[in-house]
Amino acid sequence: MYRSNALHFSELREFLEHIPVIESHEHFAAFHAADDPLDFILDTFYLGDFYSAGGEQVTGRGDYSFFTPIPHQLPERERYTLFQQIYRRSDKTAYARAMQEGLRLCWGVEDIGEWEEYQKFSEKFRSRDASLYDKVMEMCRIKAQIVDRGDLDSYMDGTLPYSPFCRFTFHISGWRNVHTKEQLAGMEKYLGRAITCLDDYTEAFDQYLQKCLDFGVVCLKDLNAYRRTLEIGHPTRAEAEKAFNDVVSHQRVIFGDEQVRPLEDWMFHYALRRAAALDLPVQLHTGHMAGIRNDVRKANAVNLIPTLELHTDVRFDLFHANWPYMDEFLFIGKNYPNAYLDLCWAHSIDLLYCIELMKRAVMTMPHSKIMAFGGDTSAPEWLAGYLALAKDNVAAALAELVDSTWLTANEARQIALDWFFNNPNEFFKLGFEKQSL
Repeated sequence: MYRSNALHFSELREFLEHIPVIESHEHFAAFHAADDPLDFILDTFYLGDFYSAGGEQVTGRGDYSFFTPIPHQLPERERYTLFQQIYRRSDKTAYARAMQEGLRLCWGVEDIGEWEEYQKFSEKFRSRDASLYDKVMEMCRIKAQIVDRGDLDSYMDGTLPYSPFCRFTFHISGWRNVHTKEQLAGMEKYLGRAITCLDDYTEAFDQYLQKCLDFGVVCLKDLNAYRRTLEIGHPTRAEAEKAFNDVVSHQRVIFGDEQVRPLEDWMFHYALRRAAALDLPVQLHTGHMAGIRNDVRKANAVNLIPTLELHTDVRFDLFHANWPYMDEFLFIGKNYPNAYLDLCWAHSIDLLYCIELMKRAVMTMPHSKIMAFGGDTSAPEWLAGYLALAKDNVAAALAELVDSTWLTANEARQIALDWFFNNPNEFFKLGFEKQSL
């Protein structure tokens, strides 16, 4: 783990062990069983570094799949050896350290890169059960998680269980990214009749959104940065309607990105207008993307400036520290009152980047606009490991500012408490009591 030489680091790091935490972004809503320990280890962001280090040479795939990346038909020792030869090339990255720390905190594993230690973990892994979820939440002092699930309907209808820590997001990406009439037909269940025009479509959107609000969603979420630029056009309704009519009138045609772009962008603005009317914040993916071989330039938050300037009455939660575009991120946080900067996932991408960003953020923008942590993970173990990295980083950044006399020790503690708890509590209107020293 990262240890700063700042004089006040140990004191601040110890303080962070005892404060409540709200996760601004998470993916698991309940405990999920796992059968294979090696698959479980690779069901983390570390898989990206594993592939970057040559993992696809031993797995026979390069699609960043989270499913059995090392073939199960091989004997266990042989599977592990394939893993080990790549792991030893990539076990010093932040992704690897976050995974390692999660295994250490939850299972007492010290070095998964040794066969004997892996065997010990494999044996312990058999006892993994649902009690782990609450144990980790208590250990980490998590009070709430803003959970992003694509299968929200399954939680609303009771098909899937979810923990009381969960506060869900409403996805707008699927409503924007429409290329076929079949996709439109999939939304008819929310309207109760055929969708034949754009008015029908927005009515279906509104009815589903209301259902989600009644369920308790606390924000909207869009992740189209994975597939397109964050630069959103401002088409007219007539242009959007033409694109919609083309799609709805052709049963067997798949329309390309440029053909449906007016509809996609218009629906984005429509969703933001609804967010403003309902005082719902909007989470947007910016910066680095999971996996390998993606073009990060399209995901730079600087592309959002026209949207921030247009929708001044919408509060935006901008994700992942916009890595690697720090300067643009700080500029946006400083200059746009409706833009909040979220370091979810970022601590396990680049520790030193986050430390520098937080130091500069204190000096350049209101500290009330920073949210320090969201695990963006798939299991309690990884939440614990990623949070440990985040606490190291926050303690390091604030301790250096205390050493330099920019902050007092009490100011640093209060800022940390705000970043981890008060700011997300207020931003998402969760209703917890504000914490102070």
